[in-house]
Amino acid sequence: MGGSLTVYMTKVWGFDDPCGPLQFSASGWRDKARDVLRPGDLVVLVGTMGTETPKTERGLLLGIMEPTTEVVSSLDFPIRIEAQDYDESGKYRWPFGLLIKRAWKITERKPLGEISTRTFNMDAALGIIPLTAEEAVKVMRLARTEAKLLSPARPRLGNEGDDYARKSGAPPPTTTRVGTMHMRRAPAFTYVMFIEGADRPASKIGWAFNYRHRQRQFNLASLPAIGGLRYRTTRFEKWNTAMEAFLMEQSVLRRLDPHRHTTNREVVYNVDDGELEVAWRGAFYEILNRRNLAKR
Repeated sequence: MGGSLTVYMTKVWGFDDPCGPLQFSASGWRDKARDVLRPGDLVVLVGTMGTETPKTERGLLLGIMEPTTEVVSSLDFPIRIEAQDYDESGKYRWPFGLLIKRAWKITERKPLGEISTRTFNMDAALGIIPLTAEEAVKVMRLARTEAKLLSPARPRLGNEGDDYARKSGAPPPTTTRVGTMHMRRAPAFTYVMFIEGADRPASKIGWAFNYRHRQRQFNLASLPAIGGLRYRTTRFEKWNTAMEAFLMEQSVLRRLDPHRHTTNREVVYNVDDGELEVAWRGAFYEILNRRNLAKR
């Protein structure tokens, strides 16, 4: 970690090893960082003084990242997510990220006050702030160990999912959901279907053993060929069991509760694609974490 570089600082609620991308709460702050970062630049992560940060990490220098300028979604990584990481409306707080090249955990943790006498404002929590040369030297002298990096979760199902939906020998779905849950150990999908022709943007959230069959079933009933609504699958996730597919469906709906239609609680409306994606990925990792905890 030598040569000509700039060391930046940002405030965080913690530092995990292995770690995911450098995260931001808004795309604007991420883009500002992307504009100034040059190859080799580093960002030191400092624990906030708030209650969200563990007491043993508050105000201390926790880790160092070497970010790239490659834009990523934070929720594409299996990051550790806790309840406090969602805001009051159920949205993940830091969905915007920059991929990192390397990272280090600081083992000689010093208070920020020993590195800098400056007062850092909200900008330091929302974005990255350059340190002076003197401050950077103090940071670089701290003992550290290299941290492992998280890789993005498995790519979204493409042809594999389509093939599975076409070839699956599972029974066709039924609108009587209680009647199908006895097969909760069979593989199933959680899905989002955009409802074309509605008077406002609307999507159906659900689960099915075969989402293509379910889509076809809806379209047969709505008769889009003569002016009715058309259902079009825009997202799907394959799970090992119908129970997991059902739990993800419920998690997505819970996160989008203010947008649920009063006459059909499985339909959400006036939700932009970005908000839907955050709810979708957050629900995905919630169920994945639930599965991992069950294995312990």
